[in-house]
Amino acid sequence: MIRLRVILLSAATTIGVSSAAAQPAAAPVQTIQVYSFGYAPKPIQLAADRAVTLSFVNQAQGGHDFTAREFFAGARIVSGAAPNGEVELKGGETKAVTLIPRAGTYEAHCTHFMHSNMGMHTQIVVR
Repeated sequence: MIRLRVILLSAATTIGVSSAAAQPAAAPVQTIQVYSFGYAPKPIQLAADRAVTLSFVNQAQGGHDFTAREFFAGARIVSGAAPNGEVELKGGETKAVTLIPRAGTYEAHCTHFMHSNMGMHTQIVVR
């Protein structure tokens, strides 16, 4: 009876270790600061074909968006959302999108009236 308990305990421990080892590592976080009227960092640099979580932090009181249609269309989104290639943010709001980007250089901008003209645009460079 004791031998059976030892075997079962050993098996349970082995299964637990195997499950933990099989868990994928969390994607690194790249914070994108959104403010009136810009983004930081500028340009945004990412590694191709490697998962990354983009954390969009709107530091302004008013709303802004981060629109990069070609970038989001070419990436594989793992979690979060960018409908129509856009992340809309209310004042003070933070949203995260985890994705696997495709190599290339992409344009990003805010589509709110005149915001892009006032400097709210950047490039995303994925190598």
